[in-house]
Amino acid sequence: MSYLITLALVVISTALLLRTGRPWLMLLFIALVVGGVWMLGAQPLGLAAPLLLGLASLWLPRFTWVSFKPRPKPAPRPAKAKASAKASLNNVTGLEALYEIQEKVGIGGMATVYKARSKKDGRLVALKIPQEKYVGDPRFVRRFHREAELLAHLDHPGIVKVYDHGNQGDTHYIAMEFLDGEGLDRLIENKRLPLKSLVEVMIRVAEALQHIHAQGIIHRDIKPGNIMVLRNAVREDGSVDPRGVRLMDFGIAAGKVLTRLTITGARIGTPVYMSPEQAKGQRIDHKSDIYSFGVVFYEALCGQPPFQGAYEAVIHQQITQMPTPPKQINPEIPQALSDLVYRMLEKDPEKRPGLEAILEVLRGKWQEDPGLTAPVYLALAVENKKGTLRLVDLNGNLVRMWSGVGSGRGMFPSPPLALSVDKEGGFWISLFEYGGGAVRLVHRFDAEGEITHSIAPYGMKLGELLYPVSLAALPDGLLVLDGEACTITRFDLEGRAVARFGAAGPGRGTFESPRVIRASHEYIFVLDYGNRQVQRLELDGRYVSRYAFRKSRESQELRLLGGLGLTPDDHLLIYDADSQKIRKLSLEGEVVLSLPLPVLEGEDPTSQVEMVVLGDTIYAIRRGSTKIHRIGLEGQSLPSLEVYAPLRGIDLWHNVLLERSRAWEDLSARAFD
Repeated sequence: MSYLITLALVVISTALLLRTGRPWLMLLFIALVVGGVWMLGAQPLGLAAPLLLGLASLWLPRFTWVSFKPRPKPAPRPAKAKASAKASLNNVTGLEALYEIQEKVGIGGMATVYKARSKKDGRLVALKIPQEKYVGDPRFVRRFHREAELLAHLDHPGIVKVYDHGNQGDTHYIAMEFLDGEGLDRLIENKRLPLKSLVEVMIRVAEALQHIHAQGIIHRDIKPGNIMVLRNAVREDGSVDPRGVRLMDFGIAAGKVLTRLTITGARIGTPVYMSPEQAKGQRIDHKSDIYSFGVVFYEALCGQPPFQGAYEAVIHQQITQMPTPPKQINPEIPQALSDLVYRMLEKDPEKRPGLEAILEVLRGKWQEDPGLTAPVYLALAVENKKGTLRLVDLNGNLVRMWSGVGSGRGMFPSPPLALSVDKEGGFWISLFEYGGGAVRLVHRFDAEGEITHSIAPYGMKLGELLYPVSLAALPDGLLVLDGEACTITRFDLEGRAVARFGAAGPGRGTFESPRVIRASHEYIFVLDYGNRQVQRLELDGRYVSRYAFRKSRESQELRLLGGLGLTPDDHLLIYDADSQKIRKLSLEGEVVLSLPLPVLEGEDPTSQVEMVVLGDTIYAIRRGSTKIHRIGLEGQSLPSLEVYAPLRGIDLWHNVLLERSRAWEDLSARAFD
């Protein structure tokens, strides 16, 4: 009987214990069962253990009976989250008596900004509250309140207004006008500002800077995120409301009142927008803001800042490097704006324009093309997606660019192989492209960038080409050097093939791997690379002589030649690749001058060299380099010019229209006299 009672109690107790879901009760139950079974063997106590076991099993679950009740339905999460978030905001700020805080609208490196409404006058404000980790620093707190005092004394439509500042216990705050708009950084990222609107935004920023500089204040942290464009400030016609742009965040501004609060030699600001002097930790003046303003303008025009990378890398670039000119990043940027921004980014503060000069450009006729006013420019072929043909002035400033890699009109599948300019100012280029008769390998552009001729299909017949590696314009036509067929084809002004000569061979009018062709009014010169010589030919292709250099007097081995050019007085310029020197030779082969051609950083010393001469200066390029060497014919080395794109070819472009205009003026003046 006792066994049956014990078994019944065990079953009931087990069921109750399983409902509790409490592991410690299960362990206790097992211990009691083991003890009870052991005690069953000793009468009369055998029934005591099962009885105790049953009582314990029934009594202990009372402590956990609440677990059996169904859980109540949770409150709707969104409402609860919203309520708790609002409570959290109030708890964080501690300003419930003064402001009704609505939402967090931004967080920076040192402070958080909340949207709030003043309980005193109902005005909507932006509350700027320092992050908790900075509140314990008295120096930071003093600077924080000085920012408010500074802004309270600045009355300008382009500067954010401050209504109040102070503290409630340990919570410090600045209450300023709430701006409903977007930061310039977001507008740049989303490409939402047309050029006209962007220029007007820059005018407003320049006017705001003018105002604070007049008060002896330096902002020191000009960046897109600190420029706010208000909602609906940009009108349909692209103009911008004069009160629709605000310069903000004067937290690290410096001036007469703040100098004692700054750390001499400290880098304060955002590195991408720092001036070189600021990056060095030197004392700065208002010209530092102009540099930072230039960086912002550059980024707004190009969609990217001038320097990018890790902190120290950007600092190094800010101090030592000039960026790519804006127009070379975005060809649609007007030259006047590109030049202005580039001047704002001068490393020497004294070379940067003042705000009055900046505003003069921005308010002026920046959209107008100044035209080609110089008598001569450098014509370049480059490896680039946009603007594979370019005109730069003699200081390297880009003035025109067209063509490119693409499928549209005037675009080609690859950059030019070679470039030559004719007497009418036309740009002849050659390409390499497989295809049938519809594909043309030689094209001519006029000075406006329009194609006037497309000639020379791919093939072996007269007028067809395989690999047109070099071009030479003549007064009455064009010479094309075919590097694969080792031939020279002559075309007339209409693009018709009139002659072909040359072939593969060891010299004397035949070539091995020819690279460059040049022509004077009397002769044709060919860099016969494989045979290590330059050949001189008559205009009809008859061989005249050759030019070569032995490695030494004792050796018959010839030096490697890597470049060819002509001077206006019919002297040859041959680049001796073995010695890395340009040799100036007379037509008789006498070496008149040897000029070193240095290998600049990033240049390949084995690359082909192309040269043109203007006056007493040689302009030389290594193919694939981004720099134009300038060497005086008297041997003096001049600063190189940076092109910011790998070079393929160089020639001189004479301003034919200007020459004709001046000739007409001279003729008119003589007729009048």
